[in-house]
Amino acid sequence: MKCLIVDDEIFCREFVATLLRSMGDCHQAGSGDEAIVKVRAALDANDPYDVIFMDIMMPGMSGHDAAKAIRGLEKERNVEKRVDIVMLTGLNSTNEAMDSFCNAQSSAYLVKPVSKDGLYNVMSKLGLMHR
Repeated sequence: MKCLIVDDEIFCREFVATLLRSMGDCHQAGSGDEAIVKVRAALDANDPYDVIFMDIMMPGMSGHDAAKAIRGLEKERNVEKRVDIVMLTGLNSTNEAMDSFCNAQSSAYLVKPVSKDGLYNVMSKLGLMHR
């Protein structure tokens, strides 16, 4: 499994990466713009991400905008299997995560602080636990 963790807070990125390292290759990005660059490079190399954990509230490009841009890249390139995007949200922004989910930008969402059980539950629901 290949994952990308996008959050402007390094502590959050490192924590999620620690939980996922035993399952595969974890890459990190500190902004939506950086995430798009990494996703584009992965698509160019024909080695796409299986899952992206995307913080909603980031300076500059929001997680919503980055997810829309990633979906646009997938559409441009006629990607058959879209990457699963899991939105990461604070308790006060769960409505924004639900909006993203309902608009088909994301596959799921997790409320921060992320717990091991919550993360593994989402991974299992997405069918990513044994890749």
